[in-house]
Amino acid sequence: MFTIQVEKTIQLIKQIFYLMGIWQRDEESNYRKMGKKLFYSFLGTFYPIFFTANAFLCDNLVEAVFSVQISITATIGYVKILYVLFEKHEILAFLRDPIVVHSIENREEYEETVKKIKKFMNFVRLYCLAIFATAPVLIVIALPIFSSDRGLPLFISFSWNHSEIIYWFAYLFVSLSCFLYVIMNLMTILIWYIMLNYSIEYELLGNKLRKLGVIKKTVSKTTKKQKQFKLTQRSGFAEDLIVFVKAHRNLTETIKRFRSFFSTLFLVQITTSGIIICTSVYSLAFSSNQNIVQIEFYVVVVLYAIFDIFLIMYLANDITVASDRLSYCLFKSNWIEQTQLCKKYVVIMCEVLKQPQQLVVLMYPMNLETFMTIVNGAYSMFNLLKSL
Repeated sequence: MFTIQVEKTIQLIKQIFYLMGIWQRDEESNYRKMGKKLFYSFLGTFYPIFFTANAFLCDNLVEAVFSVQISITATIGYVKILYVLFEKHEILAFLRDPIVVHSIENREEYEETVKKIKKFMNFVRLYCLAIFATAPVLIVIALPIFSSDRGLPLFISFSWNHSEIIYWFAYLFVSLSCFLYVIMNLMTILIWYIMLNYSIEYELLGNKLRKLGVIKKTVSKTTKKQKQFKLTQRSGFAEDLIVFVKAHRNLTETIKRFRSFFSTLFLVQITTSGIIICTSVYSLAFSSNQNIVQIEFYVVVVLYAIFDIFLIMYLANDITVASDRLSYCLFKSNWIEQTQLCKKYVVIMCEVLKQPQQLVVLMYPMNLETFMTIVNGAYSMFNLLKSL
């Protein structure tokens, strides 16, 4: 039996949350826990409020549109902050679930699963590296010793302010909030990791289905032994099918709890991602600034706006596709040689498996088709905004 434990990068994210006090340990007092939660909650509210105000007060239209985009993105980030701060035990329960920590009997399946997880985590590490390298640059490059326009991080001009004290106060809070949102955004990786393992678990169940009733036959010396072998084989098929039904039901219920738990976050992402993509493309297309760093930053923002919703939809679609293959996997098993009762069980199970697992939030199915709808809506909004 091979066991795949939670990946090291995920363990590191958990350690970061504990070291920063975002997640509190059980031995801490309740007053200290609540104090830390209130501190991070208050610090997180500054970001969307500030950029909403800047959108109305700044003179540059491109900056105003960009500020609207950042304020909406920060609102999504604040929802993630609330999840991380107040739903620690539920998030850890999903990560420690036996479905995420796979137990695999076949070595080839184990190596293939490890390879798939490593491939995904290599992308995650590049994603983390890009975020943690970009945030300090955006903060440092806005310092007065490097810039003469006395702007703020993320290339905010802050032209409507004339007070030196307010400028440094705003610079400090924007910088701290920027780091906070970068750290809290690591929860997105936890969600990706959990969803990836759900699709992997469906694939492992499919492999088990294919092997139902398939046993290496040995040469029997007598007809009696052959009949005993067939009886054992049929009995084993029924028992394995019962085990599969229980595992499938457990996985289905777990994914339903996962969807219900993160439904608020998914709904906010789906309803606002089109606006974020639209404003990101607008800021990149109509920015008149010749600063190469700022143009590169706008490109990064566009890519982030697209990939933040794309990966959620892609992984949810992968879960649907993997669960949809189970009926075909059951059909490929050695069900034809089983008893009539076993065949009836197989027919019933095939009917159940014809309805694949689909993550639906409110009325929005989470799949690649919904992602394309969001992109098309963003394109339509971009044309409307350009005409205005």
